[in-house]
Amino acid sequence: MENNLPVNVREYQELAKKALSKMHYDYINGGAEDEHTLRDNIAAYGRILLRPRVLVDVSNIDMSTSLLGYNMPSPIIVAPTGSHKVANPEGEVATAKAAASCNSLMVGDI
Repeated sequence: MENNLPVNVREYQELAKKALSKMHYDYINGGAEDEHTLRDNIAAYGRILLRPRVLVDVSNIDMSTSLLGYNMPSPIIVAPTGSHKVANPEGEVATAKAAASCNSLMVGDI
């Protein structure tokens, strides 16, 4: 990790493994039953490719977008999940605060 900051999912997993009890880490990192959906999701993310561009002016990058009429600095949202209190005593409230501090959205189901 450059400058001790994680840059990919595996590096975040390693930090989580150090911060959480084995039981809580295994619960968050795992999937239900035979973990078919977990494997499918990992495979789907593996098919996403970033196309590096070289010799391109990057002095003015704008990743902003809008979603459902909400302007946001980047196309990153926080999806609904459960059991956040396993990792933080404030649970989902802490996650919502973190999303808001980045001017991002935390979406939920109704």
